[in-house]
Amino acid sequence: MSLRFLFLTQHRRYFQNLVATFASQGTTALSLLLLTPLLVQRLGEAEFSTYGVLLNLVLIASIVDFGLNTGLCHRIIQEPEKRSALINAVFFYSPLVFLIALPVFWGLFAWGWVKVSSSYLFLALLLALLVAQNMLALLFEAILQSVNKIYLSKWIRVGRTLLEAGLLYVVSSSQQPEWLLLVTLLVNVAFVGNLYAVTRRELDLSISLAAFKVKELGSQLRYSFWYFQSMLASVIAYNVQILVLSHYLSVSQMTIFLLVFKFFEVIRTAMTNFTQVLFPAISMLQAEQHWSQLLQTFKKVLLRVIVFSLLVFAGMLLMGNNFFNWWSGYNTVESNTVFKVYALYVFLLVIDHVSVVFLLGLKFNRLPSIVSTVQSFLSLVATVYFIQWAGLPGAVWASLLLFATTSLIFNPLYVFYQLKQRVIAYA
Repeated sequence: MSLRFLFLTQHRRYFQNLVATFASQGTTALSLLLLTPLLVQRLGEAEFSTYGVLLNLVLIASIVDFGLNTGLCHRIIQEPEKRSALINAVFFYSPLVFLIALPVFWGLFAWGWVKVSSSYLFLALLLALLVAQNMLALLFEAILQSVNKIYLSKWIRVGRTLLEAGLLYVVSSSQQPEWLLLVTLLVNVAFVGNLYAVTRRELDLSISLAAFKVKELGSQLRYSFWYFQSMLASVIAYNVQILVLSHYLSVSQMTIFLLVFKFFEVIRTAMTNFTQVLFPAISMLQAEQHWSQLLQTFKKVLLRVIVFSLLVFAGMLLMGNNFFNWWSGYNTVESNTVFKVYALYVFLLVIDHVSVVFLLGLKFNRLPSIVSTVQSFLSLVATVYFIQWAGLPGAVWASLLLFATTSLIFNPLYVFYQLKQRVIAYA
C-alpha cells in the first residue's frame, strides 16, 4: 500500500468520521442544553442531584471495563488474525460485570454511602444493567473504530440520543429518578441491538459462547492494563470527585456544579472530536512504521488545537457566562466563579487531549497513566482541602492546579520524546 494511497483513504474516512461524530455530539449537546434545565424544573433540585449522582455511579463503574475495549481497538489493528477470539472474550465478560456490579451498587445504597429514597434492589438492578449495556456498546463501537468506520456507530448514536431525550422529558414529570434510568435502559436495548446488527454486517461477525476462552480474556486484560490505568485516572478526576462533593455541598451547590459540569462536558467533547477520530489512523500509521509522518501530524494537530482552544476560551469569557446564566437560571457570585474557573480547566484539557489520543493510539501510555493516576488521587485530597478554603470554586481549582502542573506538561513532552526516538531508530 503506497503512502499516498493511505493518506487519501485516511483523509476521506477522517472526514466521514468527523462529520458523523459532530452530528452525534451536536445532537447530544442540543438535547443536554434543552433537557437539563427542564429536568431541574420538573424533578426539583433534590431529585435532579440524586439523578446526577446515580448517572455518575454508572460512569464510575465503567472502570470494571479494565480498558478492554480501548485495548481491543488497538490490538485488532495490530493483530487482525486474533480478532474473532478477542471479540468473543470481551463480549462474554459483560455478564460477569453485571453479576459483580449488582451487589456492589446495593451495598452502596444499603450502607448509606450513596443516599437514595427508592428501592435499593431496583436501583441496583437498573444501574448494573446500564453498566453492562455500556460495555457492550463500547465493544461494538471499538470494533467499528478498528476498521476506521466510526461514522456508522455515530449515526446510530444520533437516533438513540433523540429517542432518549424525548422519553426522558415525558417521564420526568413523575419526579422519580429511577424511571428516568429505566427509560435509558430500554433505549439502550435498541441501541446495542442496532450496533450489533451493523457490526455483524460490516465484518461478518460471529459471536458464540463456544468461542469464548478464558485464556484470551486474560491475555486481553494484561494487554489493556495501561489503558485501564488511564481510564481509572479519568474516572477519579471527574466522577469520583462528584461523589466526594455530594458529601460536602448543599443541594443547591451540587445542582450548580452538575449544571456547570454538564455544560462544559458538551463543549469539551465537541472540541476533542477533531483528535479523537484520529485514533484508528494513528494505530494504522504505527503498524506501517510511518514515524516521521506521526511526529509531523502530532505537531500540526497540537498547534491547531491550541489556537482553536484559545478562541473558544476567549468566547467563553466574553459571552459564555451570560449564556450559562440564562440557560441554567443561576446567576450568583459562586456560579459565575465556578463557570470561569471551569472554562480555564476545559481549555487546558482540550489541549492535553491531543497528547492523550496519540499516547493511547500508539500504546505509549504506561508512564503517562501512572502520572495521571497519581495526579487524580492528589486532586481528590486537594478537593477536600480547597473546598473548605474556597467553597465550591475551590473544588475546580484543586483539579485544575494538579492537572496543570503534572499531566499537561508531561504528556506532550513524552509524546515528542517517544516519536523522535523512533524517527531516529527507523531513519
